[in-house]
Amino acid sequence: MQDKYWWLRKLRKLLRRTEEKVQIHLGQVNSRKGKYCSDNTVKHRLIQKELQRQMLENLVIVNENNESFSLAELSDKNVSNPVNRKNELMTRMAGYEDIAKELNHKALFVTITCPSRFHNTYAKSGDRNPKWDGSTPYEAQQYLNDMWALVRADLNRKDIKLYGFRIAEPQHDGTPHWHMLVFLEQHQANEFKNVIEHYALREDGDEAGAKENRCDFKDIDYSRGSATGYIAKYVSKNVNGANLDSDIDGGNAIEAAQRVEAWASCWGIRQFQQLGPGAVTVWRELRRLKALCNETELFSDIFEAADKGKWADFVKLMGGVFCKRNDQAIRPLYKEKRDTGTGELKQSYFDDVVSISLRGIKLGEKEVITRVHEWRLENRDTRAA
Repeated sequence: MQDKYWWLRKLRKLLRRTEEKVQIHLGQVNSRKGKYCSDNTVKHRLIQKELQRQMLENLVIVNENNESFSLAELSDKNVSNPVNRKNELMTRMAGYEDIAKELNHKALFVTITCPSRFHNTYAKSGDRNPKWDGSTPYEAQQYLNDMWALVRADLNRKDIKLYGFRIAEPQHDGTPHWHMLVFLEQHQANEFKNVIEHYALREDGDEAGAKENRCDFKDIDYSRGSATGYIAKYVSKNVNGANLDSDIDGGNAIEAAQRVEAWASCWGIRQFQQLGPGAVTVWRELRRLKALCNETELFSDIFEAADKGKWADFVKLMGGVFCKRNDQAIRPLYKEKRDTGTGELKQSYFDDVVSISLRGIKLGEKEVITRVHEWRLENRDTRAA
């Protein structure tokens, strides 16, 4: 607890959130002023990202063969790149929809909103909401997380299984709400709705507008359009605003996406979350491989599905949408990290616990190492000299 870098990170986070909380109290975060977050937070985030980019360009990783890559190059090739992140999300969503159609599962679009005490201003006028209790977007997100934990537990008791995606996005005043694209058995849809409604109205359920606004359900009719297409605009809004003529709430889509990203960064809110088991880590590790040699037919089929971007085939071969993680055909492989010079086990920086890292994948007793090199970090200028 005496490490200055640990404290600096904590203090920077506290400073940013305290400043944004003050901006909210001053009425600077709403549809009339700064939508989703304050202008100061947007400016800070743009500067922060520019500094991060400069850092990535100035750092290189070098392996034992003296091959080197800048961190900026690698960042552009993975899901840190908004374009890649959006493409992967849409691929996985479309794959789930293909499975749902094949299994005749119900598709639901669900929206869950916080009680009025979390909303600081009215959308149309920008006036202060008298019911607001001073809660921040972070506290509102914690409320939604806690509510969803209760929902999940109840669904498990009722043996209601589902799969899909959850998107957390801000309303005009920065208060998060959730959109979910959910697939489940047809006969369980009504019970699922009842469970959501019960917990969504558990707190202040008798306040004006609660029954109309706290949760909303839309039944997706496959014959009228795709479920993935329905949620695509929400993905774009929360990634980069691409392919949108305007923000869902009005205004410039690109600027809105920047504000949403700044909001999520400030409050530490996870924007996208997969619902149900789907081994995306295995998916990504398989896509790192160029080829397989002398593997089982199942292993080869799963590799081919991942390599060709066929999420539906990948999930089915891994065990299906309702297969528990530990029962899936392939599991991520984690190993203890060793110092290449001394052979000693590496320990974490803060608590002296032995470090482990992702090394590859495992099918039964068969291990495939996807991360074959040992890398060290160097400064580009120092290396050039």
